[in-house]
Amino acid sequence: MLKQLYLAVILLVIAGQMPTAAIAEDEFDMDMDMDFPEPDFPEPDFPEPEQLPELEPEPPIAEVLPEVDQPEVELPIAPPPEEVIPPEEILPPIIVLPPPIYWLDDPWDYWYPHDYPRQYYRPATISVRVNGELKLRIVDSQQRTLVNQTLEAGTYQQWQGQAPFAVTVSEPAQIVLSYQGKEVDLSAYQDTENAYFQVPPNR
Repeated sequence: MLKQLYLAVILLVIAGQMPTAAIAEDEFDMDMDMDFPEPDFPEPDFPEPEQLPELEPEPPIAEVLPEVDQPEVELPIAPPPEEVIPPEEILPPIIVLPPPIYWLDDPWDYWYPHDYPRQYYRPATISVRVNGELKLRIVDSQQRTLVNQTLEAGTYQQWQGQAPFAVTVSEPAQIVLSYQGKEVDLSAYQDTENAYFQVPPNR
């Protein structure tokens, strides 16, 4: 009896729900058949993009390398030229001059040693002792005037220069001339008022 009652209740419940489900299904079908208007949304107003100025490409920057100290290159030093040593000068006790040869229009015109072997050019001393007033001029082979003046009696002078020497003297009989400590023989010029000669003479 209870079992039958229970089944009847279940059937009533099921029978009561079916119309509701059918109505819901019909409403859903109606909703699908309706035309819904599309929503009208306003188009957004976007600002136009800003035109940027064209940038010129920057020139490439040259890479600056650090300065490097270059080592100084030492050049080979040329050896100094060998000094030419003239042969030893052997002088006689008295230096004899050759007979005078006069070629100047005026004996007091300037002249210089000539025709003398170059290898015999050397530093040397020349000295005079004056017995009477006279005029004397001595010029060395480098054209340096060692003396050009009037000397009084009793004068003694000595000079250093590059031999040979060009000597011009008035009153040669009143002078004693020495070269490198050796007396020069002036006997060939004793009778001459003005004489000029080379000391030492040409070889």
